[in-house]
Amino acid sequence: MPTPRSRRLSALLTIGALSAGTAVAAAPAHADLLGGVLPDAGSLVTGTGATLGGVVNGVLPGTGGVVTGVTGTVGGVIGGVQDTVTGVVDQTLGGVIGGDGGVLPDSVINTLLGTLLANSSAAPGTPGLGGPNAGGPIVLSGGQVGPGGSVLLDASAPRPTVKVLTRLKQVGRTGRMKVEIKTNEPGIVALKSNVRPGAAVKAKKGQKAGKVSRKLIKIPQIVLGYRKAGKLTVTVRVSRAAQRTLGKVKDARMSVGTIAIDVYKNQDSENTKLKLKR
Repeated sequence: MPTPRSRRLSALLTIGALSAGTAVAAAPAHADLLGGVLPDAGSLVTGTGATLGGVVNGVLPGTGGVVTGVTGTVGGVIGGVQDTVTGVVDQTLGGVIGGDGGVLPDSVINTLLGTLLANSSAAPGTPGLGGPNAGGPIVLSGGQVGPGGSVLLDASAPRPTVKVLTRLKQVGRTGRMKVEIKTNEPGIVALKSNVRPGAAVKAKKGQKAGKVSRKLIKIPQIVLGYRKAGKLTVTVRVSRAAQRTLGKVKDARMSVGTIAIDVYKNQDSENTKLKLKR
């Protein structure tokens, strides 16, 4: 079984020559990794953009905002999981942001993948449980032809990318920040972030320069499920204090901790540094 990893894993499957990008069935050696997954662990809230209510908590003590919506056609927010799972994910993401790295235990991975698979139909040869409220199938793809007609299957963890779509001036005006999270394969992406405000904007002539707090703004974690490769856009409503601060600064630095897991339980964590502009 592949270990929770920062190392890259790959496996060769000889099935004859296939063109690059052809859909590839789950390798038999990996099929066992899906055994024991809980089919009713939670829900996948998709394509709304509306306030998520009980799925994501409101503004928490010590945080600077709340996740209010998600848009996109490739998946949604993982909700309804046990508090123990949520706590472990949050603590592990804190370690990732802090530079210590971190991986999730197998029990938590089973719960999160169980939620994703229970809300996905099963295509021939691919994962998915096809429950009563299931969405589209999870289709694995990306086989590449190797020497002698071998097909190289990517058995590494997903590679998520994070992009902030909202400029600081707009955050100050609306109190909302949109963040795009893209992944290159189906699976789970959990993320949590901190924002450090920069220097205040230069005061206009004849006006007194305002002071802004450099205190760290903490954005709560969210867990996203992807039925296929693609992107989801998360909307964060920042606190009033954070809104005032971010609206007055020239720039800010954002530290985003992510944990990505595919349907074969390969996982990886990363701390990404972003610069937010006015």
